[in-house]
Amino acid sequence: MTAPEASALPDYLRATSAQLLARWAVYGHYYRARIGPGPDAPVEDLRDRLEIAPHDWPLAEVDAREPDLLVIMMNPGASKPLQALWDGDNSAGLVPAQPDRTQYQIMRLLLAAQASGLPWRHARVFNLSDLRTPKSAEMLAKLEFYGAYDAHSLFSVSRKAESARWFACRATPVLCGWGLNPGLSGLAASALLAAAGHRILGLSQDGLCFRHPLPQTQTLQHQWLRAMTHQIEAIPRT
Repeated sequence: MTAPEASALPDYLRATSAQLLARWAVYGHYYRARIGPGPDAPVEDLRDRLEIAPHDWPLAEVDAREPDLLVIMMNPGASKPLQALWDGDNSAGLVPAQPDRTQYQIMRLLLAAQASGLPWRHARVFNLSDLRTPKSAEMLAKLEFYGAYDAHSLFSVSRKAESARWFACRATPVLCGWGLNPGLSGLAASALLAAAGHRILGLSQDGLCFRHPLPQTQTLQHQWLRAMTHQIEAIPRT
């Protein structure tokens, strides 16, 4: 892309990772748990929540407030805390997290929302599975391996009350972006059930599989952001 072409892009597409991180901080809630029955069940590294919020917000406020946008993706991937896994001084358990390119896309979407007149500054990210597995093929294999032992998912029956709490405010839009793999259809259906009554954002051809926010090429990434911006611009202003 030439310099004139880059300068013609809207600000939310031109924003660099450094510029985005000057505006937003990223926090995660990490934990370890045995998945499956008995004391010999495997111990997995998990993350059940990610917060993208302005740097100057106290963590207690980030934890307590209703976000401007709820996001559901596939799984946390290689997400990791920057320092300790837990922070004993923070009752919410949130710690600074290593940002990734997908989270930059969500930040750019917040920028696009602001440009359209919505005061969005805070996104809360969940996943179909809390498993911190970097490769999607490995994650799908673990889903099959654990089978009915699905407490690693916020949208499992065993965590229904927790899910209902996070999705209680129907006025908050929900961005779906867990990808197109049919192996996720069961969890995807459960997530959509939890999000019933919310405005659903995302790119889907079947209403079940939703394109991931970070396609492989920059052109496709820009296309996703532009399409999502059009959806955001259609949200009624109050």
